[in-house]
Amino acid sequence: MAGILGWKDILRPIRDGYRHLFPSPDTGPTPEEREKERVQDVLKGFAYFDTFDQLEEWDESLSDPLQRANTPLLLRPGAIQDEGGSASVLLCHDYAGNYHDYEHIQQVGVDDESYSCEYLQYVDTFVYFSHKLACIPPPSWTNLLHRNGVKVLGTLLIEPQTKEIERLLDHSKTEDGSLNFVTARKLADIATHYGFDGWLVNIEKPFPKDHWSAALLEAFLSQLKDHLGPHHQLLWYDAITVNNKVSYQNALTAQNVSFAKVCGGILTNYCWKESDAWSSKQLARGECITANTMSFGVDVWAQNTTKFTHPRVTYPENGGGGTNTGIAVAKLAEVGLSVGIFAPAWTFEHFPGHGRDIERAMWEGAELPRSITCSCGDANVRHPTNRESPVTQYAKRFPAGSDRFFYTDFSRAFGYHEEGSSNLAYGGNTMHSQLASQSILPQTFSSSTKDGEQGGNILSYRLESVATRTELLIEARDAVSMDAMDEKCSKLPLFDLDMTADGSLLLAASVSLESLSSVVRASFFLELDTGITLIPLERNSSCQNIEAIVGSRDMTAPSRLKSIGIWLEGPSLGQVVTRLLRVREVRIIPRDKCQLSLSYSINNIRIQSRDTSDSKHWRLCWSHNSSNREHDPAGLPYSSLTGSFSYFIITVNGITLGRVYTVEYLLNEQLVDMLATRAYNVHIAGIGFDGMKLAEGIAKLQI
Repeated sequence: MAGILGWKDILRPIRDGYRHLFPSPDTGPTPEEREKERVQDVLKGFAYFDTFDQLEEWDESLSDPLQRANTPLLLRPGAIQDEGGSASVLLCHDYAGNYHDYEHIQQVGVDDESYSCEYLQYVDTFVYFSHKLACIPPPSWTNLLHRNGVKVLGTLLIEPQTKEIERLLDHSKTEDGSLNFVTARKLADIATHYGFDGWLVNIEKPFPKDHWSAALLEAFLSQLKDHLGPHHQLLWYDAITVNNKVSYQNALTAQNVSFAKVCGGILTNYCWKESDAWSSKQLARGECITANTMSFGVDVWAQNTTKFTHPRVTYPENGGGGTNTGIAVAKLAEVGLSVGIFAPAWTFEHFPGHGRDIERAMWEGAELPRSITCSCGDANVRHPTNRESPVTQYAKRFPAGSDRFFYTDFSRAFGYHEEGSSNLAYGGNTMHSQLASQSILPQTFSSSTKDGEQGGNILSYRLESVATRTELLIEARDAVSMDAMDEKCSKLPLFDLDMTADGSLLLAASVSLESLSSVVRASFFLELDTGITLIPLERNSSCQNIEAIVGSRDMTAPSRLKSIGIWLEGPSLGQVVTRLLRVREVRIIPRDKCQLSLSYSINNIRIQSRDTSDSKHWRLCWSHNSSNREHDPAGLPYSSLTGSFSYFIITVNGITLGRVYTVEYLLNEQLVDMLATRAYNVHIAGIGFDGMKLAEGIAKLQI
């Protein structure tokens, strides 16, 4: 059956009533096999718990440095105000069971790209889902999401096959009679220790009757929320009800409102109708629940064909999900609720090798490639183009960066490396995964005008791999209506921002000119709410670093920096696409950072052996000294694990092995064999959150 229908048709993360149709026992790995895999996954940076024993036995001493995320959550300004309504987007990420090799905490060789989501300016919260009792987001995901200002949640999941579920509610009483839930404290400590932002609680199995009490479950949730604290999030999933029955309400109802209220939010199942959304909003108002804390589910996979008698259904009932996911987002924006998009990696899983094309179709309304095929049959019929209501049209959009900090080097989640490191570090692959490194990427609408309706040279951008990095290539072509000698201005916004513009911030960018004609003038622009400032690019300098103070201290009224981008003035460049320039990185940081004398160092570089239950391996380790948080300029990110360092670049014998977000690097067999023959120079460079090299260390090491 699996070969005919595909595993995704059988194994779904959160079902709308199919579980009773599949009562077969768990035929997966044995407990011993699961435990062995769990131990091996530690070396990839993965952490999760299959049983209550594992969960209750956990303490910080049992964690590995590879499993912890180091990147703090970027504090975004509020969402960008739009004329129409918009819905806050939550992604519930279930990609074929998750915990894949490409999510490794270190860079690893891959054959093809996988899901990473390049639309994070439209995402508020990201839930990592796997069929584990307690599922912790891989640190690679947490680093990526936090850099982009997106909150990331783990999942507490109780399924029909989960054993001893009554242990979730085990408690003791204190002297004053209050209840103390051991599991609540564990879950809160786990979120803090591993660096993610809270939990989705999904209970899909009734409790034993002699252990059940809705009030007891509410008390557990309340204590978990208290332990998590105000900077973390707790979200209830619409499954078990106050009557101890798994009954998907597809709405906020009397059956789940008490759980939603104590958690502070709810994610509903995905079989709702418009009337459910409106009735939920009305009930929420009476219960003093904020409407945007209710996320209504949308099943992306519902657009696929299925052999089941009861096909999956999501809003809208006919053709919902898939490329029509944005229709549900539009409806929820109209009602004033949030949306929870289930399994957004459908774009990669259902269309292997075409994931980015399908991402553009779902999020931007782009056409599917005509030659595309899928298991549904005619892909262009089953998954039609949806230009009028793609996800980005109605999703709440956030500015890039924070109030006082912005940095991007345009890194994507997949990159290329030097030929010399291919066999040594990447198993012979020319491409590698670098999920943890994905930077803040430009807004999705990449053209200065639509169809040239305004005349002038049309500017556009695309990300381009250049040697071992990604750069932003700016191109131009003439609009059809433009006379050859007409002087026109073209404006290409790259990032929407909402930053202070009182003269306390400095913008710096690294730009390389390609073929800038002598008759056109290119500038970097800063758009404040008081007007536009142009920073001209020097035509005679191919590589240049530009700087500009953002705003002025002399302004009588507070001002904000709203966007940055490229500005072009001049006559037609012709119909042929012209490569104008490449942008390597952009930073906006407090000017104080440039004036402070701060001390950083990397030292004690060494190789250590580690023993696990069934194997021995070697790690490259080092120590660092970072300036005290109190002395860093206000606004710059600071890690509780790596201080002012965002990541470290490892080089052995002149061969770069990639970026590392911990202070340990797992050596593969090739490196171990190489370092066993003789001593080699090992170089470690520490890079700050603003992309600047802070320190470096070197040692000659041998195993």
